[in-house]
Amino acid sequence: MFVTGSRAEYDILYPVIEAVSQSKSLRPEIVVTGSHLASVYGLTVKDVEADGYPIVAKIDNLLASDSDAARAKSAAIQLQGLVDVVAYRRPDFLVVVGDREEAITVALTGGYLDVPVVHIAGGDTADDFNIDNSVRHAVTKLAHLHMTASAGSAERVLRLGEEPWRVHNVGAPGLDRLVDEPEIDLACVWKMMNVAPVEGPFLIMIQHPLLPEMHDAERQMKATLDAVGACGLPTFVSSPNSDPGNHVMSRLLSDYANRHPTLVAYKNLSRAVFVNLMRHASALVGNSSCGIIEAPLLKLPVVNVGSRQVGREHAENVEFVDYDATKIETALKKAVFDDQYRAQVAAAKNPYGDGTAGRQICDVLVQETDQRRLVQKRSTF
Repeated sequence: MFVTGSRAEYDILYPVIEAVSQSKSLRPEIVVTGSHLASVYGLTVKDVEADGYPIVAKIDNLLASDSDAARAKSAAIQLQGLVDVVAYRRPDFLVVVGDREEAITVALTGGYLDVPVVHIAGGDTADDFNIDNSVRHAVTKLAHLHMTASAGSAERVLRLGEEPWRVHNVGAPGLDRLVDEPEIDLACVWKMMNVAPVEGPFLIMIQHPLLPEMHDAERQMKATLDAVGACGLPTFVSSPNSDPGNHVMSRLLSDYANRHPTLVAYKNLSRAVFVNLMRHASALVGNSSCGIIEAPLLKLPVVNVGSRQVGREHAENVEFVDYDATKIETALKKAVFDDQYRAQVAAAKNPYGDGTAGRQICDVLVQETDQRRLVQKRSTF
């Protein structure tokens, strides 16, 4: 049973779901929750449905609020619904990725119901003081199998006291979609997006709010949008995620898009469009983990703005800057027009694997048939 709460996270899970669907001894089923079911975030449950895998439950848990309390309450609603689903269906494994609400609710559910929890991307670390970091490590202590995205992450999971046989360094599944997604030329991409063709370099912007800095979200978003506007390059901007602070960021983005013809805002893009847009982009700006994990594989320069992702393991394609429009603009121009820097990015080595994580994770699950052994956790402290 795979549990997904957002489009970005579903795309990370997708290669594993696909590999499981091709297995002779396993079959996938999906629980959809979180922002997938909210129209304000693009109602991306439709994308999950389009892939054709069995959706066994939809847990509508998000409250229509932009507060930190609402996020905690939404997690509680999700936990209650998830317990009912898992108690009824009793899957052999619960699979979840990362560090958001779904990760902790899945880990708690599996722990209490004696269902092995497979955690993807445990052991990652960042110095942005976001709750996601604590959630990620808490899930590691609750989960039963750890599919880490890098050797450094695997080592941190071991230092948390997890038994070595539970830890598998498979790389990041998000890379699988970059490797496996068919190439589409830009002319087709523009038609699929229903936008005017862009000639020359263009940017992608993905910026999310940070819980400890939620009250500063508007200023932070404005700094990046001002820098993008000053660069004068066509820019495709994703809507922020559902974390507290996203409402004011979305309003500001809509206002800028209405006033700046070179800025195109979107709620959601299909996997094919987004991957191919990244393949042809000149730089990525914002604070998305996509810039840290997936972008190096495409040799895409990244300007990471603010404290989100700071301290995270990364390749030489990323430059970190403060929320200062002038500094962001300078970094973007370097990323797009500095040939020497772009050559450095082209030579960058990605620490997050080779794009085969989905098949590796499936192979581990096929071999792990002793559920009693899995749920009986010991620490190596």
